[in-house]
Amino acid sequence: MKNGRCHKCGSTEIMADVTVRDVGDSGPYPLRVEVEEPEPAQHGLLWTPKNAAGDIRAWICSQCGYTELYTHNLEELHTIYKLGH
Repeated sequence: MKNGRCHKCGSTEIMADVTVRDVGDSGPYPLRVEVEEPEPAQHGLLWTPKNAAGDIRAWICSQCGYTELYTHNLEELHTIYKLGH
């Protein structure tokens, strides 16, 4: 839907880049994904894993409600992900 048209119904009435939130004990917070480097089998005394996070944003069709979710910060997320795979 990032091209401005709903894949389901064809509408061009798209709500773009909408924050997706959840509610926890301390109130609402934006949803995000986080990738963390796995611990290597051997490392020095001090080891801190590298990590990256990306906010989840929504594109929503105003006519039929079809929704697509996209994650921001893909390059950094993918870099950290590749460290463990």
